Amino acid sequence: MKIALIMAGGFGKRLWPESRVSYPKQFLKIDNDEESLLQASYRRATHIFGLGNTYIVTRKELEEAIVLQLPKLPQDNIIVEPQGKDTAPCIGFSSVWIKEKRGDVPITVLPADHIIKNEEKFAHIILAAVQQAEKDFLVTIGIKPTRVETGYGYLRIGKKIGKLNNLSLFKIDRFTEKPSYKKAKEFFEQGNFLWNAGIFAWKPSIILNEIKKFLPDIYKGLNKIERALKIDENKDKRNEIIKEVYSSFPKISIDYGVMEKSSSVVAIPADCFFWDDIGSWQSLERILSKDKEGNIIRGVIKGIENNNCTLMNKEDKILGAIGLSNLIVINTKNGILVVNKDKAPKVKDLVDRLLSDKRFKKYVQ
Repeated sequence: MKIALIMAGGFGKRLWPESRVSYPKQFLKIDNDEESLLQASYRRATHIFGLGNTYIVTRKELEEAIVLQLPKLPQDNIIVEPQGKDTAPCIGFSSVWIKEKRGDVPITVLPADHIIKNEEKFAHIILAAVQQAEKDFLVTIGIKPTRVETGYGYLRIGKKIGKLNNLSLFKIDRFTEKPSYKKAKEFFEQGNFLWNAGIFAWKPSIILNEIKKFLPDIYKGLNKIERALKIDENKDKRNEIIKEVYSSFPKISIDYGVMEKSSSVVAIPADCFFWDDIGSWQSLERILSKDKEGNIIRGVIKGIENNNCTLMNKEDKILGAIGLSNLIVINTKNGILVVNKDKAPKVKDLVDRLLSDKRFKKYVQ
């Protein structure tokens, strides 16, 4: 048996005003796609793992929206975080939950908001990762870079340790957070770096043991949660314990907290399927078609002498644009964003400021 765990509690701040706290990035449909990013992720996972073996972990306030997006998702397959605490607490909590309910079976961790094509080849790599996880490794999928990219983390691959299903396996020498352009260029030219896709496979016991080594305070809390999950006769008491323990966890990623330190990590390089993490409005240029002036135009828009712009209008009214260059303009019922493409990553900073100001917080909710 094997389990898929789709992490669907994120926000996607860089895609505001389309992505919001209550309706984040994973619920969005890219261009004219019939599926949202979450729906596509769920379909892919159930194809590989089956309906009963595919779980979603999310924050409480998104549970209802997820049920609406995924009507076939069994209620018992929704794992609800009391609050968002980044990926280390999320994965630890989910691992304890699945281990209690299903046993120590391999879990494949999948983000809810990635674009993947060539899905059969993707499935082949995922199944190989599961096989390697059964041997008590922490497995990560690394994407072979196709360009200089500062928006992703990187893995530096080390010694080749073998092959599995005609796929090479490598030890990881180093995890690197999102680099500067200069560093990203060096990584791309050296050829021994992969993009960190945030796709993992491991047994619950193995990842929990690594959390015990490197995040002992979180591990102690997870032990309390594990005991609480055994309380069947009083769900309110169980949930109260989980909520109290969870609130004490620090916000820390699984990459920084565990993967960078563990000696049990192996990587499977992937270059046989298309992968993209749409992290900002600017990144849509890799996905969406442009006109002859290099503009992405979506919605009711009339323009004159614009070039290299992304113009999107989500309302039934005209958006006029004249003489614009290198700009992103997004109009929705919740807000209007105007930003130079070179500053697109700073949309996250703007959203953080809106969230911290009670006058503007409602426009991000």
